[in-house]
Amino acid sequence: MNLRRLSIVMLLLAALLLGVSAISAQDAEAAVLRYPIDADPEHLNPFTATTIAIARVLNNVYEGLLALDPETSEIVPWLAERWEISEDNLTYTFYLRQGVLFHDVPWVEYEGGDREFKADDWVYAAERSANADETISQHPEWLESVVGADAFTAGEAESISGLTIVDDYTIQLTLTAPNRLFLTTLGVPAIPREAIDQLGEELGNQPVGTGPFRFVEWLRDDTLTLEANPDYWQEGLPLLDGVAFINVPDSNTALLQYRAGELDLLLGFPVGQRAATIEEFQDQYSEIPGLNVRYFGFRMNTGFFAENPLVRQAFAHAFNRELVWNELMEGARFPATLGYLPPAMPASTPATIYNFDLERAAELLAEAGFPGGEGLPAIDLYIFASAQDELSFPVLQADLASIGVEINIVVEDNSTYFDSIGQDEVLFFLSGWSAGLLDPSDVFDFLFYEGRDDTGYDNPEVNALLEAARQEFDEEARTAIYQQVHDLLTADSPWIVSAYSKVGWLQQPWVDGFAPTPGGTHNARLFNVTIDTAAQPG
Repeated sequence: MNLRRLSIVMLLLAALLLGVSAISAQDAEAAVLRYPIDADPEHLNPFTATTIAIARVLNNVYEGLLALDPETSEIVPWLAERWEISEDNLTYTFYLRQGVLFHDVPWVEYEGGDREFKADDWVYAAERSANADETISQHPEWLESVVGADAFTAGEAESISGLTIVDDYTIQLTLTAPNRLFLTTLGVPAIPREAIDQLGEELGNQPVGTGPFRFVEWLRDDTLTLEANPDYWQEGLPLLDGVAFINVPDSNTALLQYRAGELDLLLGFPVGQRAATIEEFQDQYSEIPGLNVRYFGFRMNTGFFAENPLVRQAFAHAFNRELVWNELMEGARFPATLGYLPPAMPASTPATIYNFDLERAAELLAEAGFPGGEGLPAIDLYIFASAQDELSFPVLQADLASIGVEINIVVEDNSTYFDSIGQDEVLFFLSGWSAGLLDPSDVFDFLFYEGRDDTGYDNPEVNALLEAARQEFDEEARTAIYQQVHDLLTADSPWIVSAYSKVGWLQQPWVDGFAPTPGGTHNARLFNVTIDTAAQPG
């Protein structure tokens, strides 16, 4: 993942000269949602976006042909007003909504002044997403099922043969094989081809889409501002004038600001104050079970852990998850006492479960040739800065020390973290994944198919099973396949699973319509949020 930095001075100058005005989060006249974030997004490029920090912003700027219904997780029409699937489940025809306009922004000049989203814009973005260069795109899953995508990615073809523009408002895609997941993974965003051509790398700093909000400015480590899109295709939306993502890296500070009415939401709680905060604001607190899995990943394609499976298993047994999450972290998450999937998903209980068992952990270390930790190198555990107060780290460190393992905790800045843990020399790291729907594919396909996760885990047997599951339309048979996958994964132990999420938040009494999904607060549709500015203090 590449970090691209924006010249704020140049952007603000362009905004002033060309008449784009930023909404102030302090403007009492405007209904601006003051949304706290604990770290800036790494960038704003949808083609290389892989983190929640980025998605939180881009979900409001970009849109795709389809969307997930937040209540049912069913695929619904979006920029495609309808679609047809051939009887053999191989050909998909999408009919685009007419009259959808791209954002009117000063940093993009549209050919002929035409801002309408059309088929050639989508296809141009789709072809960019199929680029093999990871600095350009990190989403091979979007089009990998389409005929000719592999040849195009390999540079053996000038276009994707299975991707056809029928007319300005009709796109046809042909698949290599039936794939029940195709619609859920077709994440190509609507981006004007002029933006891709004119902005280049600056697309990561100046996003341009069709969404309910358009980008205004980004003051690094301070505030990222969006304003309502006046030309949004859904009449009457958004209901807000804008959104100010306010960088508040310290959870104690965020709580103080929320208490003073300076923030409209509180999405995290200071360590040791969660229960007290919920009690203080019990009428403003909401919670739903989540679909995020937090884990410690082992490097699986090179290095010490790749060569020592018994050590990985020993580490997985040597972690008291229940102490961390039920007691020390006051129930902030559910301890991961099962497997790699959130418990609500099918096939969520694997054959191998790594319960907290220091005696068994010590036995495994001895079997691996490291009795009492003798001969083990000191191991660095990488964590991101905004999580450094989490008490899972000292607990894991102490548990492993009790069986002779020395762990050094390395705190990495959020902005560079996911670049760093992708390097071969990083062997042990904190990470997590938020699924968007209750389907094992939304974890397994994104993290374990052909080494996609930062662990680099790549098991041919797992790959073949995941491919089979995509073509299996019978739910019972498909669940059985995912159960096999889960059993293989936990036997290989590329992770120490730490916790499953709870989606909990506070919202001020003057805020309405903020409705996160089990996938996380970042999935809330902000165009439905309203603010009663008359009820705000001051």
